[in-house]
Amino acid sequence: MRKISFILIIGLIAFTGCQEEIDLDLPATEPELVVEGYLTQRDYYFPDADLDCFGITTISLDTLKFVTAFVDAYINIDSIEAATDVFPFNKVVLSTTGDYFANAEPPAVTSAIAVLFEDGNAVETLIEDPSIPGTYRITHLPIVGSSYHITIDAMGNFYETIPEIYGSVPPLLSLTTNYGPNFIRDSCAYYMSMNTFEKPGLGDHYRWFFYVNNKYVSSPGNIALTNDENFDGFCLLDFDVYGNELELGDSLVVFQMNTTEGYYNFLSTLQSQTAFVGGPFDAPPAPITGNVMNVTTGKAAYGYFAAGGISANATTTPETRPDPENPNSCLE
Repeated sequence: MRKISFILIIGLIAFTGCQEEIDLDLPATEPELVVEGYLTQRDYYFPDADLDCFGITTISLDTLKFVTAFVDAYINIDSIEAATDVFPFNKVVLSTTGDYFANAEPPAVTSAIAVLFEDGNAVETLIEDPSIPGTYRITHLPIVGSSYHITIDAMGNFYETIPEIYGSVPPLLSLTTNYGPNFIRDSCAYYMSMNTFEKPGLGDHYRWFFYVNNKYVSSPGNIALTNDENFDGFCLLDFDVYGNELELGDSLVVFQMNTTEGYYNFLSTLQSQTAFVGGPFDAPPAPITGNVMNVTTGKAAYGYFAAGGISANATTTPETRPDPENPNSCLE
């Protein structure tokens, strides 16, 4: 027994006493363009007749249009822009890749020539925002069913994106909060609840964006997206696509965007390679391929230019719980 203990101690000393610091001298990489661009407007899809929700309830077409117009009148997407510069979407943000160990924001790409194309025809040369270097504004109004892409002359190279078909989006009819149990049912909190519907016909894709207290929720784990394989043409009632607890008094703004399959696949890969890592069942490393090509070199660049209709709605969490003296009343 003493001999075993002695050997164990010697082994521990060997493993803990011999440490060597290794500096990795990685070669500097040639910077490449990174594109984040969106073209969108409030272009809505409405059914041809009243909306039948599983035979449980029917929403008249007039009601759908009235509710949508009411929400549009009181929710100004531009008001978010002043606080965070994420919305409205109609802009292209250009930056570059950087070295792996660089502890700095990627530099903005200024003085680029960015041109928007509609159905293959140039319709606008984007103007760089003088107050936000590397941000180029889009003022052209898209048309449902048309295709859009951009070309970029920057960094001594010429870039082009793969065309995106611009589609309409079902409106977010309502956004509220419900007090209920968490996933493991050991506590209660407020969660978002929205009402919308899905366009009939397979092949639609959606992404949702979230603002909590006027702050964009940007972490990869909160990328919310789906296709319509499991609920084609369904009414989506009391639907929670955010999934996180809301604090008392929180304000929440949700944006629902129609996207293409290409953008959906890009975001799915981005999320799997950045948010869902660290476990034994991680997806194997894979390139995150967008729709940007460096025409000069014939290689793929980085990022995505997305186009699609958008809808928005907002709500505020109550300042108190339903039963202030019993925070877990929803479990009873």
